Amino acid sequence: MFNFIKNVVIVILITILIYSLSRTILDYKKKFSFFEQYKIERQEQINKNKKLKSEVLKNQDYHTVEKNIRQKLNLLRPNEIAIILPKITPTPSPAPKIKKPPYQQWWELFLGKKD
Repeated sequence: MFNFIKNVVIVILITILIYSLSRTILDYKKKFSFFEQYKIERQEQINKNKKLKSEVLKNQDYHTVEKNIRQKLNLLRPNEIAIILPKITPTPSPAPKIKKPPYQQWWELFLGKKD
């Protein structure tokens, strides 16, 4: 009888340990996937931040600011000439000649009839 109780207790303990271990492993997988996702998003935000900082520095440059203002207001510098080119349109291809079917061409060749 003592052996039976001992075996039941051991089985219950092993079951509890396996359940606990499986929950821990599943929680670890969820947290690891969250961490990987967070790491990717963080890197994207760092890259976006670098890009925005470089744009801010670029837009603080005097020449860039002047260029943007002149383009938006359509202004020219003194002694500067604006050249406006029309949009390039593709050249139309010649209309294809309608060919007669071969039997009609033979018909006209031998009988000399034209429609």
